[in-house]
Amino acid sequence: MDTTAPATDTRSRILRAAAALFVRKGYQRTSLREIADSLRLTKAAILYHFPTKEHLAGELVEPFVADLEAVAAHAARQPPGPRRWAMIEGWLDTLLKHREPLGMLVNDIAILNRNSVYRRILAVATQANELVAGPDADQRERVRATQAIAMVSDPIVFYTDADTATLREDMLDGVHRLLEGEPRPAARAGDRTRRGRPPALSPADVASARAMHATGTHTVDEIAAKFGVGRATLYRHLNRD
Repeated sequence: MDTTAPATDTRSRILRAAAALFVRKGYQRTSLREIADSLRLTKAAILYHFPTKEHLAGELVEPFVADLEAVAAHAARQPPGPRRWAMIEGWLDTLLKHREPLGMLVNDIAILNRNSVYRRILAVATQANELVAGPDADQRERVRATQAIAMVSDPIVFYTDADTATLREDMLDGVHRLLEGEPRPAARAGDRTRRGRPPALSPADVASARAMHATGTHTVDEIAAKFGVGRATLYRHLNRD
């Protein structure tokens, strides 16, 4: 048993080891004994930090669910125009950020049945669909909104080895074609981006974007849309000295 590492470090090691085993073997087929053995700890040491395997799984998934809820809350505060794409891009970026726990959930749905995670994911997914559809959407628009969220969810599970930037652009382009009836603007900007890579901003664009941001009259989503880039690309330039 490792008695020299701080408790927080031991807890982090347990979470990392459990995540790796859950992804590789599945939640049901992984025992606390196996997690302990992989770290050269006793089972009692695992139970000291996590009373049950369900507690361990719940803590692994918690950051993913919390980030989805934060994205939905942020999108809900946006004006009607940018709201849809704030939700779609925020949802996608969160799923890309948490690819490992997402894969764990998909591969072993039993994790969801053992705690409140399922109810929270269902609630935030319902909220996401409503934000993408808009308050006055008819049934067809609501169906398309649900399809849009699925379009930026399912490929992450099925294309686990795909380059993240390429996958992100391809998914956003597909959603844009569904909802707007045309390719995504960033995908059309042939002289400013290569297919599958985040578009770049010229020095003049960077200066203009920073000036718009400094006035406080434009949201990040509005500025990103103006220059045909994603929020992540824009943030990199806004935060750069």
